[in-house]
Amino acid sequence: MQKSKRIVLIAGEESGDIHAAALIRQLKTAYPDSHISGIGGRHMQNAGAELVSDLARHGVTGFFEVLRHFSVIRKAFIAIKKHLQEQKPDLLILVDYPGFNLRLARYAKEKLGLKIIYYISPQIWAWKANRIHLIKRCVDKMAVILPFEKLIYEKAGVPVQFVGHPLIEKIPSIDEVSSSRAALNLSKEKKLFALLPGSRVHEIEHHMPVLRDTAVLLYQQFPNAEFIIPIAGTIEPSKIEAYFKQCNLPIKLVNDQAVPCMSAADFVIVASGTASLECALLEKPMCIIYKSSWLSFYLVSVFIKVKSLGLCNLLANKNIVPEFLQYDCNAIELARYIINFQNDPHQITKMKSQLAEVKENLSAKKSDCSLFELVAAELTGKNA
Repeated sequence: MQKSKRIVLIAGEESGDIHAAALIRQLKTAYPDSHISGIGGRHMQNAGAELVSDLARHGVTGFFEVLRHFSVIRKAFIAIKKHLQEQKPDLLILVDYPGFNLRLARYAKEKLGLKIIYYISPQIWAWKANRIHLIKRCVDKMAVILPFEKLIYEKAGVPVQFVGHPLIEKIPSIDEVSSSRAALNLSKEKKLFALLPGSRVHEIEHHMPVLRDTAVLLYQQFPNAEFIIPIAGTIEPSKIEAYFKQCNLPIKLVNDQAVPCMSAADFVIVASGTASLECALLEKPMCIIYKSSWLSFYLVSVFIKVKSLGLCNLLANKNIVPEFLQYDCNAIELARYIINFQNDPHQITKMKSQLAEVKENLSAKKSDCSLFELVAAELTGKNA
């Protein structure tokens, strides 16, 4: 790079913070004199970014949850606007988090004329399809991670590159169950259930009572079972521990390590989101859950256009993994399904086979370029 570049990244939640940090490390290696700043969390900060706000620590999604944290979000938005005015960065990279990032994109383009890349598309194929018009006006290049998203943007005349899914290269071999259990100091003989409640505080509040009660019912049916919960870095461990003070369950809590926990498990109950796709790529038997405030659920149910919430089901274009959402997300329904599933080898084999097909199809879709190549091209004015 001929001169030092100023790059601003915006990631408002844990998964985006992780993906942004991976890009920052590549940029720091290739362009050591560059100045990288923005909104994110501990991952971006550890990678070398100067944080204007640690908004990712709050991980706020959902209408009601946004209202509860409105002052935090507003403060972050005001701070980043001021930062963009002062820095006038060579490139603004928005990572997921559409409610915040699309509003910022409009300001950055219309008021400051900044060059903008948007990484990880808003789910316009699921709801709020009209967002594509704002994207077309304000975003210079979409960097999408799902193959079918490229077709949507091309049809709308939006510059787009498919950069591949970031999880494909990070998922370990599906044959590493024994090593995963050894690393986590878990028994090789016992049936292991992994419980992944999510990485946001409101997800813990809605999911943990259900997961705890489900674990109690499963333990009654499988007395040789053990349970493991990876606690996201955005969650205080005490918040999880509190749910098990009155329970006599063989349960282990570990910090982070979601992928090793899923890899080690016989079955996974996972909150919809990035972790559910990680679980699918591990070809691990699972079910997907999600429960939110009634207001958030009502608004989503009115506007959402897809029949499935889990990405593996969307990619397969059919429900290969059961989804227990809102009303159905309760211990009795979950335990009944899991007990029947565990006692049916045919269903286990069928789900693994279908998940392997999803992984193969996603892996086989060759990307146009990597995210780093796309960013480097925008910084240097060359085509990726």
